[in-house]
Amino acid sequence: MAFAIIFVLAAEADLPGENPDWDALLTAQHKGISGGVALRIFKIPKAEVKTLDDLVSEGLAALAGADPLADVANGAGSDRICDATVPHLEPRSRWLAVYELSGAATAAGSSHPALQMEIDACRCLDRFPLREAANETCWFYPTDNGRYLCWENQRQLECLPGFLPDQPVEAEPVSYDRQDVHVLWSLMADDQALTCVGLTYQGRRIEWSTTPTKSENWATWTSFEVDTMADEAYQEISTLTVF
Repeated sequence: MAFAIIFVLAAEADLPGENPDWDALLTAQHKGISGGVALRIFKIPKAEVKTLDDLVSEGLAALAGADPLADVANGAGSDRICDATVPHLEPRSRWLAVYELSGAATAAGSSHPALQMEIDACRCLDRFPLREAANETCWFYPTDNGRYLCWENQRQLECLPGFLPDQPVEAEPVSYDRQDVHVLWSLMADDQALTCVGLTYQGRRIEWSTTPTKSENWATWTSFEVDTMADEAYQEISTLTVF
């Protein structure tokens, strides 16, 4: 037998019961997380003099989000320090349910534990309002001094239930403790309020396998500078929207 735990984030009314099947968990998760933002951050080389306005007017800072300063011929460009999709987790209105999967192990062809077994049973271990979970803060944006470019594109997403990517399926039932679930909060750029950027379990980040189903036909480019000696370390230079 093989065992794994997964996490389903959804409205309370959409969470399945004590012994659901896999399809019911998928349906609940598809409702619970349906959108997010694709985010890329590039560190600008010190010698670069072009502004964001220059890059947009020259068609280099475009909708697709490629490195505007890439020089393919010479293998040069910006240092891409972030390339992530941040799902909208909505912790103030969502519930988290934890399920144990069990079944026969199969050949590992995917990082998701549910795709590494023939699922015989799903058992609910816990369910609770996510707002009751412990909170942690982290810093999502870069802290090294320098100039940066940030690209953001809103997405509609389809997600699998959450899992721990560094924990493969186990040969024995997996222990679970609600106190080990934490919500990660961070300031995103110069936001005035913290944004939920993820969940952790036992200090490990829960992964949500996301598939974009639709991308907005616009993206936001932001030029900013980090100066740790200034009163405000994050300093926005300019923001432009491209279509």
